[in-house]
Amino acid sequence: MTSLLWSVLAPISQVYEWCLIGLIVAVLAYYHFSWKNALSYWKDRQISGPKPIPIFGNVLSPVLKARPFVEMEWYKKYGKLFGVFNMGKPCLTVADPELIKQILVKDFRSFRNRRAVAGNHKIFSKIMLLARDDDWKRVRAIASPTFTSGKMKKMYGLINHCCEDFLNNLDKDVSKGMNEVELKQLMGAYTMDVIASCAFATKTNTYADPNNPFTTNADKLFNIPFWKGMLSSLLPSFIVSIFRRIVNAGNSDADFFTDFTRSIIKKRRDNKEKHNDFLQLLIDVERSEGDIREASDANEAHHVNEGKDEITADAEAFSNVLEKKLTEDEILAQCF
Repeated sequence: MTSLLWSVLAPISQVYEWCLIGLIVAVLAYYHFSWKNALSYWKDRQISGPKPIPIFGNVLSPVLKARPFVEMEWYKKYGKLFGVFNMGKPCLTVADPELIKQILVKDFRSFRNRRAVAGNHKIFSKIMLLARDDDWKRVRAIASPTFTSGKMKKMYGLINHCCEDFLNNLDKDVSKGMNEVELKQLMGAYTMDVIASCAFATKTNTYADPNNPFTTNADKLFNIPFWKGMLSSLLPSFIVSIFRRIVNAGNSDADFFTDFTRSIIKKRRDNKEKHNDFLQLLIDVERSEGDIREASDANEAHHVNEGKDEITADAEAFSNVLEKKLTEDEILAQCF
């Protein structure tokens, strides 16, 4: 019986061994060729910079010394424009104010995409910080009125109420004779309470119920284990993508929040409810033709010092936006 079982399992075991060997060879080949090209990337473009370490690039440099000091040393040594490597990805560091203004203002339409971040949920690609090209353009154009200080101030009452809960909970601890509190846990509960209240008009009561589903799912979603972060950075992106699909198949932590938010949106639309929270602002927002910002917000502090270049760049970045409302998926994404 044992020999029969072994005769069946042996070929399968050999297949897995060869697959593992093939995977290791593929990863090594990937790093060999990618780093062979990477090491000459900035040199071919006649841009100087610190020498990278294979696989890690220059990310280990700030480990022994604070990053601002490291970058200041690089600035003094290599000038206002130098190239570094974030793992195997080349990154250009710009320290020239005029060039920075040109990138962020005059030519912003050519530099609007941020660094791509891998995610295992389709909603992540619609988050304003991660959306790309025309998708970013329309989401940013439609949602920008939502972030005016006048509308943000409407949430002050919600934040103030969360602060009162925080102080009341602290008073309870003191009245019980506690001389010390777990500050990280306490502030984390306060932060979660503010986010849930302002984004979803929902009370988490994290102080009394740390196992609240809202809190536990948020913890799983954003507190990524160190080893997972390292693997995501070190392994080729196609392997990371496959691994995430296998591990998270049909069981994404983001699903809790998307389902939760969809139910809130449906309830509000069915019952015609209105709330002073971020979600309601996204539901109601609609961009009028040719509008860059609301007239009532024209004199806000962060707009007063805008010059001709900033206003022109703003208009160009948001021109030709046809859709005036966010889709439900886009609304969900902005709440993350």
